[in-house]
Amino acid sequence: MALFFDRYLTEYDESLSSDSYIDPVGTLIIWSAFGRQVFNNRVNSISNDVRNYTLNLFHHFLIRKLVDDDTVVLSASLRQRYPSKEMLQFKQACLIFLENLFVYSVLQNEKMQDVESAGILGISKARRSWEKTEGDPAIIFTHEPAGQILVRQLGLGVSGRYKTPLMEIGFFDTNYQYNKPALLQHWAEAKAFIIDDKNSLLGKLEGHVYPFLKECVTSLRHGGKLQFKEKVPEKLTKAYARAFASPRTVGSYAREFWLQQTRLDSGAAGELYKVLSKDGGHRASSQEVLELALKQDFPQEEKAKLEQIARIEPFLSDCTLLFTLMAADRTHSIGAVAERWEQFDRNADRLPSLAQQLTGYANLRAIKGSEAARRLVHLQQVANANDIEQQIRGLANYHGRVMQSRGQPAWLSIAHDGKIKMNARTMPRPKPTDWPPGAWYNNYYLPQFKSLVMGLQGGGA
Repeated sequence: MALFFDRYLTEYDESLSSDSYIDPVGTLIIWSAFGRQVFNNRVNSISNDVRNYTLNLFHHFLIRKLVDDDTVVLSASLRQRYPSKEMLQFKQACLIFLENLFVYSVLQNEKMQDVESAGILGISKARRSWEKTEGDPAIIFTHEPAGQILVRQLGLGVSGRYKTPLMEIGFFDTNYQYNKPALLQHWAEAKAFIIDDKNSLLGKLEGHVYPFLKECVTSLRHGGKLQFKEKVPEKLTKAYARAFASPRTVGSYAREFWLQQTRLDSGAAGELYKVLSKDGGHRASSQEVLELALKQDFPQEEKAKLEQIARIEPFLSDCTLLFTLMAADRTHSIGAVAERWEQFDRNADRLPSLAQQLTGYANLRAIKGSEAARRLVHLQQVANANDIEQQIRGLANYHGRVMQSRGQPAWLSIAHDGKIKMNARTMPRPKPTDWPPGAWYNNYYLPQFKSLVMGLQGGGA
């Protein structure tokens, strides 16, 4: 599983995420890097559903087949907008068209046995359109916003959220070029998975959708409307709903294929995969899953990825705890925070002892030379201040720099006399029993990995 996750993400970009507003200590950029290292960028907070992985691959398979099919000549209107089937914009139009076709097919067959609409991207907006048109929405063939159910669907829909994982596995490049020599073996394997068995769920679906797509691109006008109830065959919609009824359904037939493509059962992620598979994914916490995996024998190079998380998380967690205590009251003092810190079985030596275990971590491959490394160094400097008062002041100053880098004001300030004033909404104060020494705060994509594993096992997360 290691390879299914780490090469799919670049360094975390706070400017693209609402986490900028809920991560005052700025540790997400650090822990996410160590999580990506384990999962080779194939699992993240938005790409963790086996149904969506498979749906995206299926749609790209259809588009690749369409592009390679010399008998397919686009309508005059589409040719005027898309002079070549190889154009990125044409492929994007196909992706949007197919995604909309899928989501409306599910809505039409939502009462079918085993069909679960939860987790389908765009389902809420599609449902409103479905109800407003009394089950007869229009599907528009275009890559432009007029054809999109979701705002910015090319980025937030299935094809956008699941683009990077399929790129990293080797199905296409950033411009959806499918036929580079290095990609052909993956497509041969995808072809066997999808259509070698014409009686499989995907085989039957492909037999309905490809001829329909082929007919549409040869007859539709660019921006023209296709009325769902009148033009889309019922057999096609039922086949869509059956093939992608739920993550459980997809996992039951796609597990071996994705294991082959991603090597999810190898390396550090493979050990986590084994623990989650054995546990059923329901009982063990993320921390417990990692600790159980570390008890197994596997190559040290891979084990080191988990060991690094096991060492760094207590430090990041306690930095977050200290800031939480600082931000829990509208006005209080450094002394009050220090007293509460002791109530959590921590003292002035706690952060320095944890930071000492992380000597050289800023130079590890996962974060070397990045903003994550710089922040880790700054937090270590905060930890190594002379006493708890200086640690608290140092953490407040560090927080201010993090927020300034985001173009946002600091949440709190500390006066010369040690008075702390919150300038934002206070944070809930946890109970000492909820945050014992060594407890995790961050998740390293393990819940998302669990969701994917449960789907691959034919179960629910």
